[in-house]
Amino acid sequence: MNKREFDGLKELPHFCVFYGNSFFLNLYQKKIEEKFEKENMLKLYYDEFDKKLAKSHLIESSLFGGQNILIVKTNKFNKELEELKQYVKGNYCFVFYTGNKKLDLKKDEFVRFYNPSFKDIIEYTNRLCEKEHLHLSNDAKNFLAKSIDPLFLENEIKKLANYKKEISLKDIEDIVFLYKEESFEDLFVKILNGRDFFDDLKIILETVDYKRIIPALINYITTLYQYHIFIKITGKSNLKEFLGYQLPFDIEKQRIELVIKLKEKDYKTLLDFLLNKELLMRNSEKEKEAIFWEAMIYLRNYHSF
Repeated sequence: MNKREFDGLKELPHFCVFYGNSFFLNLYQKKIEEKFEKENMLKLYYDEFDKKLAKSHLIESSLFGGQNILIVKTNKFNKELEELKQYVKGNYCFVFYTGNKKLDLKKDEFVRFYNPSFKDIIEYTNRLCEKEHLHLSNDAKNFLAKSIDPLFLENEIKKLANYKKEISLKDIEDIVFLYKEESFEDLFVKILNGRDFFDDLKIILETVDYKRIIPALINYITTLYQYHIFIKITGKSNLKEFLGYQLPFDIEKQRIELVIKLKEKDYKTLLDFLLNKELLMRNSEKEKEAIFWEAMIYLRNYHSF
């Protein structure tokens, strides 16, 4: 299923795997937790997963007379997880899969999330503002939607609501700290993990100017290198002290994994290459797009990954 098909269901499936875009994964996990907040809920994240515990939670009757809800968040989808569907019966099992392995499931057993559209982000911003009784000017909404990763929007809206109840674009520029230049997190994670990213890139390029990708990737790799230096010097893997704010758990985890994965020479090689391509694109009148695709092919074939 896609998001639209899932939203149109009259009843939720008792077993369902969600995967794809991180923003929607987090959003729909919150929705499900809110829907079942009065039920007996067990959450197992990543290495916490234990099949025996998960199975017993699903097959046993709820102590409170309601339903048992199991929520699993993982970057590894395997047979143990798929086998949980035979135990759900009247209970529910929801798996939020953050990896990239192709899933072999029936259509009614999974939901794939694609990157949010500009309309999706504006609608989400409107819901957050309504919840916080906050009025944003249209210019302010558009600025947030284009400049802030959707994962961080809720925190920013709450921050703005504490400031005052009517917010202009000028207020946004004064108050909001831009976490990163572009919202290409999923794309960059795939690139730097050596995974195939061309399908994702083509989807992004339907709405984004290709000239924005390389500068944003340079910024992303530079930030990772700063994390690398911080971790090397302090020995601390929690980035809150370095950044001054807490990243969402999934984002921090995957960035730290990248920092550990990339070698010192990778940072230098990639930054030298990308900075050179950016300079060539700036100075070229007719071959900008050819240079861009040359860079993307290089990244797809980069051997150190």
